[in-house]
Amino acid sequence: MQQLHKSQSQSPQQQRFFTASELAEFEYCPLSWWHDRFEPAAQTGTEELFARLVELEHDQGMQGPSLPEYRMIEQLLLRRGAFDTGTEQHHEHAEEVEQIQEEARRSLTTTGRMRVLVIMVAVIVVVALLCIAAAIVIH
Repeated sequence: MQQLHKSQSQSPQQQRFFTASELAEFEYCPLSWWHDRFEPAAQTGTEELFARLVELEHDQGMQGPSLPEYRMIEQLLLRRGAFDTGTEQHHEHAEEVEQIQEEARRSLTTTGRMRVLVIMVAVIVVVALLCIAAAIVIH
């Protein structure tokens, strides 16, 4: 009886209090909340999760990505932003390609303008030579 009374007196001290944000997360999706707190994979580091993904792909082949465990790990990594580096690299590469394309368009515009300028200079030189030739013939 004393142990029961002792354990009851300790349980209020050992009770865990939840924050308002934790309650909101629980209300939004209890299953997600439970997984975040009690699922071993949620406590595992990012590199270990990536290693498990590779292991599942290797063991299961083409079926790996369709496994529930694979999708859960993938979602955990997405939530952690583990794929942000690849996304950033993709955006940086897209910006570089866009800059190269813009420079190519500018050079084409410059080349087109240069052609027009060269043709105009050639026409002026030909007209000047014709005028000089006509002046020589008239004299």
